[in-house]
Amino acid sequence: MRNNSTLRIPGLMSGGKIPHFAFRTPHSKGFTLVEIIITIVIVAIIAGIAAMIIAQGVRGYSAEQSRSDVHYQARLAVERMAREIRLVRSQTAADITTMNPTLFQYTDIMGNQMGFRLNGNNVERTQDNAVTWQALASNATALTFTYLQQDGVTAAAATNLWYVVIDVTDTQGAETLEIRTSVHPMNF
Repeated sequence: MRNNSTLRIPGLMSGGKIPHFAFRTPHSKGFTLVEIIITIVIVAIIAGIAAMIIAQGVRGYSAEQSRSDVHYQARLAVERMAREIRLVRSQTAADITTMNPTLFQYTDIMGNQMGFRLNGNNVERTQDNAVTWQALASNATALTFTYLQQDGVTAAAATNLWYVVIDVTDTQGAETLEIRTSVHPMNF
């Protein structure tokens, strides 16, 4: 049996002080404060870089979503106007009642009074002689109708009308889209 008073602790220097190298030995378990701090700093740097990459991806997605919304609304409005303008009943003043750059009203082959206009920032459509207007697209900054004869010269009267050119400018945020299409009514 050993005497506790003569027990020697490895690494203990005279005077009862424990040397610095004795805090961490190759066989000890756990981490030193310096190792933990270095690990935290490295993880923080990696997390910061990852956050910047993710934020850039989110900004890119948001910008693409905005562009997509602009394209969808403007394209939908132009396609619907073109499809319905093809159904103008005839080239007479009785069937084409209004031909100005911001408003086009006409009678279709079913006898419905139709029309398209820009009201504020909305492209609108009517089917009952301007009693009720329905929005086709929002955030429109411009809607222009150009009326052309068969030779491409501007048509002054409904009897000379051959093409209707539709120009729509739609804006959402910083994204602007301009769409132009030319429509030839099928009964001309």
